[in-house]
This record gives sequence, C-alpha cells and structure tokens, in this order.
Amino acid sequence: MLRISAGRMKGRRLLPIPDQARDVRPSGARVREAIFDRLQGEVIEARTLDLFAGSGALAIEALSRGASAATVVERDPALVRRLFAQRDALALGGALTVVDREALTWLRDPLQRARRGPFDLVFLDPPYAAAAELCGGALALLAEGWLAPDADVVVEYGRHGGHSPVIARPEGYVLLAARVYGESSVDFLRWQAATG
Repeated sequence: MLRISAGRMKGRRLLPIPDQARDVRPSGARVREAIFDRLQGEVIEARTLDLFAGSGALAIEALSRGASAATVVERDPALVRRLFAQRDALALGGALTVVDREALTWLRDPLQRARRGPFDLVFLDPPYAAAAELCGGALALLAEGWLAPDADVVVEYGRHGGHSPVIARPEGYVLLAARVYGESSVDFLRWQAATG
C-alpha cells in the first residue's frame, strides 16, 4: 500500500492500483523520498506535471509538500478512473488536474501548452521497457515551451543487467545529478535554455 511520506497529507494512503492496469510500477517509497530530499524547496509553490502518471504518487507527494498545482497525464482508462477517485478521496479539488490522454500526444497539442504551461517541476516515469524512447520524446517536446525558466525535470527509468538506457537530452537541459536506487535510475535535470 502506497502512502504519502511527508507534508500536509503525510501518512495518507493512496488507493490501490486496479488489477486490470498494466505496466504500472509506482515509484517506491525509498525512491520517492530520495527524489524529494534532492528537490527540497524547489517543490514549494511549483506548478507540477506528472507525465505517464500511473498511480500519480509523485504529483500527489509534490502537492503534499507544497506544490501549488499538479497535472497528471495518463492513458490507461482504469488508472484514469483511479486518479479521479484519488483526487476525490484526498479532497484535492482543483489542485490536481487529471488528463486522460497519451502523454506525447498531449504534449504535441499547442492549445494545451498555452492553457496548462509552463511548469516548474516535471516528473517523467514511464514504463521501464519503453523509457528511452518515451523520455527522449517527452524531453524534446517539453523543450518547446512547456517549461518555466530553471524548471526541474526528474527522469526515472530502469536498469537492466546493471546498465541504464541512454536517454536523449536536447540542448537546454543540464544534468544536476544522477542517482541509482536498486534497479531504478533517476536523473535530475534543470531547464536552462538560452533566452533572447
């Protein structure tokens, strides 16, 4: 059972993952704790985006720790229903926006970018089997106006046989730290595209 680890909702349980949901691997408590320990104050008042949201645990943890709003994007119908139910169970109201769409398709929509962006904090945690392709594609699309200056982007992906896939990072992203937690790798990026 997933629980929120810190903040105003500390200890609250998240709803279980539906049996029919496939390829869902919520970030474990240890990984989530390490991510937020690294982010520290960057979460406060951040407009947060959780792509490939799955359980939505990263976005909800961010809200608990002081993020001003979070948008979760998920395409699996069972998980989308669960995210709406989770929003209601935690009384998050308008603080949590649930988007029922495939993440890369949603990022390609300029109307959504104008309506929802820019974001200060983004989580990328797709199914590990497709992480290199999905993360690389998402980073490229995010660079097209979705990110606030100095936005933080956290990329989580799996290691296979002790090796991590190569995640393509377009120009403008600076790697602040790379960490390994068991079979999970986490890259902490900052968006510092040239302006003017």
